[in-house]
Amino acid sequence: MPPRDPATTNIMVAGAQSMGALGVIRSLGRAGYRVHAVAGSEPAIGLQSRFAARRAIHPPLDDPGFGPWLSDYIDSQKIEMVVPGGGIAPEGHPAIAPFSHLFPASQDSTIRRRSSKYGLFARLMSGEEPHKAHLPPTVLVDFEQGLPSLSALSALGRPLFIKCDGLFAKSSEAGDRVLRIADAETALAQLEALSKDYSKAVVQGFAPGVGVGAFFLRWNDRIQARFMHRRLHEMPHTGGASSLRESWWHEAICRDAEAKLERTGWQGVAMVEYRWDPTSDAFSLMEMNLRFWGSLHLALYAGVDFPKYLAQCFFGEEPQAPDSYPIGLKCRNTVPFEFGYLVSLWRDRNVALARKLYSVIEAGTLTLNPRVKNDLFFPGDRDLYWYRWGQFLKTGQ
Repeated sequence: MPPRDPATTNIMVAGAQSMGALGVIRSLGRAGYRVHAVAGSEPAIGLQSRFAARRAIHPPLDDPGFGPWLSDYIDSQKIEMVVPGGGIAPEGHPAIAPFSHLFPASQDSTIRRRSSKYGLFARLMSGEEPHKAHLPPTVLVDFEQGLPSLSALSALGRPLFIKCDGLFAKSSEAGDRVLRIADAETALAQLEALSKDYSKAVVQGFAPGVGVGAFFLRWNDRIQARFMHRRLHEMPHTGGASSLRESWWHEAICRDAEAKLERTGWQGVAMVEYRWDPTSDAFSLMEMNLRFWGSLHLALYAGVDFPKYLAQCFFGEEPQAPDSYPIGLKCRNTVPFEFGYLVSLWRDRNVALARKLYSVIEAGTLTLNPRVKNDLFFPGDRDLYWYRWGQFLKTGQ
């Protein structure tokens, strides 16, 4: 079969307001595909990209006009692949079901459920011993079976983290949630409140270390591309979205992530998050997200072009992903994430003044260093960097 001509291939990228979707738009547009950037409202950063061949605003998902709009757009624009986002996903809306074959991922809803926060840990904890390795202290909560005991939650230590899946939400308004809780008593009260909105939840204890991620494209039961990064800054500084990260490699974490991903049977892209303690080299699985991630630009800068490889796999081609990539390559999101990192650091009374002063010097050094990449200052689309600054100065967000 001859390779597909990207110039005549229409791909919809939904959820264009996210940084992950922007990375997908840029990757596929750079590869020559006709990219349709789609979002639920203006302004959406992906709609401003030069790599978008067409831009569209869809009705709200709960609007009766959403289904007809989606059907008409896919048919009239000859859409051949849909990258999910912003609620447009195989299980996100009844009107999407007839087009599930256009999504480049596993179609089996059972696989999706067992890859959720709850489903993943339930499957790993009930599996063979190798699959139970490198898991944080965890309590699985099935609200239909009642709340866990206070002693079970206390055994997890402090702080605790409650994780809920939108997949197990009782209403469309309740999406994915992660809550940091100070102690077991507060966690028990919070779980009781959450039982009104969710059928299942996961409670985990604290895992020391720094955040690291392993990223994969798995297709036809084989890893087609892999990449890893280490988080250097987060917003807020106590833990959150990655504002500065660097390309990285850890053989044991990568192999563990691949084994756990294989356990789910997933096909498509996936981000597997860990906490890694550089002192002891111990690591613990945090979660697995089966979608494109917000820090995708670092992989693109490092030459691991996940969106392009995914499209090639979906259309029956063999991607030529690199066997290695440069280690230590840094990439940051200046506004609002790096700015937010600095603000959270300076507002924290527990942070020493010396560290606060160093953070300002570091910010200036990173800005002036031409080897440090930026999510928005992307070749061929650099106007978005200044567009985002304009938005930030106008709204503070």
